[in-house]
Amino acid sequence: MVDEDEVSNSNINLLASAVLKNHEPRLLAAEDCLQDLTANQDLLMGQVSRQTDRLSDAIKHTQVYEMVTQTKIYQNKLLRLQKEMIDLSERSQKIKKRALKLQQSKQHEALLREQAKDRELEREKQLIARPAKRN
Repeated sequence: MVDEDEVSNSNINLLASAVLKNHEPRLLAAEDCLQDLTANQDLLMGQVSRQTDRLSDAIKHTQVYEMVTQTKIYQNKLLRLQKEMIDLSERSQKIKKRALKLQQSKQHEALLREQAKDRELEREKQLIARPAKRN
């Protein structure tokens, strides 16, 4: 039985060697392909990561640009509002001056009417007949 086991082991070894010789080149080629694929995958992951970083930076710069644009728009609105406020203030001051002049004019007219009324009353008093004094 020892001979049969040895023959059997020998046959198994020969068969294993034949299978290994037959498939080893393809397995080694497949291993090389897998290593190349892994290297290419790492390279692609690095490129994708860099592109993601660039895109992120571009988005940040775009947001900054949009903020600068919005700031300019609001600054222009602020300047326009300031001009309107100054214009309204000037118009308000002109209206106040006109109102003051009109008030002074009305007061002066009222004073003149009052003085004319007083003169008229005085004149009427002088025209009223007075009894003569007896001495």
